[in-house]
Amino acid sequence: MINVLKNRSVEVLSLANIFETLGVSIFNIVLLTYAKTYANPAIMVSVVSIATVVPGTLGFVIGFLADHVIHKDRMLVLTKVIQAGLYLVLALVIDARTLVVFTVVVAINLVSDCLGFLSSSLRLPVIRERVARDDRQQVLGLNQSIASLLQPVGQSIGVFVLAATHDYALAALINAGTFLIAALILFIGRRAIHIAPAVIPQPQTETVKGPSLWQKMSTILGQSSGVSIIRLLVAVVIVNAVGASVDAVINLYLLDQGKATGLPFGVAILIVNILFVIGTVLGSTLRLKFLDRQSFKLVMVETIAVMVVLYLNFLWIQNYALLAILMFAIAFGLGNMNPKLYAQVISIADQNLVGTIFGTVSSLVTVAAPVGSVGIVLIYNAVSPAAAYWVSIMILVLGTAILLTGKSTKPAETV
Repeated sequence: MINVLKNRSVEVLSLANIFETLGVSIFNIVLLTYAKTYANPAIMVSVVSIATVVPGTLGFVIGFLADHVIHKDRMLVLTKVIQAGLYLVLALVIDARTLVVFTVVVAINLVSDCLGFLSSSLRLPVIRERVARDDRQQVLGLNQSIASLLQPVGQSIGVFVLAATHDYALAALINAGTFLIAALILFIGRRAIHIAPAVIPQPQTETVKGPSLWQKMSTILGQSSGVSIIRLLVAVVIVNAVGASVDAVINLYLLDQGKATGLPFGVAILIVNILFVIGTVLGSTLRLKFLDRQSFKLVMVETIAVMVVLYLNFLWIQNYALLAILMFAIAFGLGNMNPKLYAQVISIADQNLVGTIFGTVSSLVTVAAPVGSVGIVLIYNAVSPAAAYWVSIMILVLGTAILLTGKSTKPAETV
């Protein structure tokens, strides 16, 4: 890790990512609090909640746009400047509580989140060109860890600012400041993140036809994950549908079985959340030989197996200590999976495809998460906890079967 951090490009991207993450997380919590000040808080909070999910569903489109940006380093700086400008505008209007202003505020936050997703896609080609192949997984894991660690910090800052001042405009100005700092870091370190301008492929003529975008994505994701693209994407949707419900299921479980833990409800949840963050960070950043040798598919199957054990614990053992340990293990697996896959992707694909692939997977995960979460929680409350646990187990087993069936593919050269 020390050697990785000595890379100037990694320093610039990671430091900018710290302030960008703070900016995004500060105002997401502030916006929810702001929505509660309106006459119909339930409706307003629902609108905000839906708006925060939209950027993920647009992942394919945003990633495709990122791939077609010629000067990616310049666009990285520009996105931060635009985000800062948006929140400066927001600070000027936010205190006028009208429906039009609320719409403008939500729209500004939505556009900013989309620009943040664009930045994430733009960073991938820079990492591909500026970081040694063996270090890419660790760099991607580092950026994932920054998000895991700093999102609660940013939310805490947002809550503190509102509690101390009740000034939403001030919160917006602080947000603008974080993005300006990120822009300044990227601008000062622009030489370290500069890569050769992307050559955008021209449309194929009728006489000279190459592989389609879908064919290229199929090849790259298949070679990166070890399974065909259809099986991979279906498994990702299935696993994330269940994974998104885990937090809600744990909250309901501890609410029902809280006395058995010997801990207050809030403390029991806090411990699990802390272990989950620690597991994610360690899984993302640790370089362990036995993990490096494992394929993405194997790590995913192992993580699914631990999730199955978690639900069996809910059913039969009902041990809080085991629950906490299993959540740590799940987080460790999830923390290792994404950087492993994306490190393979950016090693195989050229810079005109990585954003599209990243966005496609992100879109599927974003769509699957609320569907699975709502469905399983509904079963928990409307039928029974045991029914929700068994449905989750069956879905996870189905995901495993999809991953393990069919032929495996091997890594290849750049596509």
